[in-house]
Amino acid sequence: MKDGLVVVVNVVARTGKEDELREAFKELVPYAKTEPGFIQYDLHESIEQPGHFVFYEIWENEEALDVHSNTDFAKAFSARAGQWIESVSLNKLRKVA
Repeated sequence: MKDGLVVVVNVVARTGKEDELREAFKELVPYAKTEPGFIQYDLHESIEQPGHFVFYEIWENEEALDVHSNTDFAKAFSARAGQWIESVSLNKLRKVA
């Protein structure tokens, strides 16, 4: 994929767990930026709906995303942060223009 694999992940925190999740995500971002195949990895939070987070990621390819998703760090993070998450959706995109 010439322009990389774009991934948009929407995460909604459980009510009352927004702060814990936000702080945990702040630990995740710098780690992800060290992984092979990383191009861009940004975290955003909705102004209108605090606790609604959006990751905008670009990886070199699907394999790099798979590596990112299956590191020991990512697995441990998911096990810890899962208690603070209400829902997650992931969309893989390709650049059109």
